[in-house]
Amino acid sequence: MANSIDYIAIQNVLARYCFALDSKDLAMLHQVLTPDIDAQYPFPGGDMQGIEAVIAVISKRLHAITSQHALTTQEITILPSGNRAHATTYFSGVHFGKNEWAGQICTAYGKYVDELVLLEGSESDEEGKERVLTGASGRWRVCKRKVEFMARIGEEGIFKR
Repeated sequence: MANSIDYIAIQNVLARYCFALDSKDLAMLHQVLTPDIDAQYPFPGGDMQGIEAVIAVISKRLHAITSQHALTTQEITILPSGNRAHATTYFSGVHFGKNEWAGQICTAYGKYVDELVLLEGSESDEEGKERVLTGASGRWRVCKRKVEFMARIGEEGIFKR
């Protein structure tokens, strides 16, 4: 059964996605997405199956820029089972050009429409006994993501190598 801490755990997982992109520490996406994620992004190569495909496409897309992603309005619904959730999150992503594109920006406004699943985790207690963790102490991960752009403003050329 879900509790209020589950909502905070989901918010943290979704925020971690932004930190992974902006720091270009894309291995961090393993703490956000399931290995078999079904992802749809609105740019070429954006229909992806599996976390490695997502990492490859995002790495190529963000290679030539720096970025700052921010999450805003959000609705999270944890389903009665307690181990699945839906989240819709508005975002803005500011992308800054480098080299010949220095000083140019492209800002994306949109929303992430996510399905999340709660994976069980485990840890050792003080006596060394393993205990199964559920709820917010387990691991929420995005298993399906659809990215929808509402607007893109600025120079798209900054994404080119």
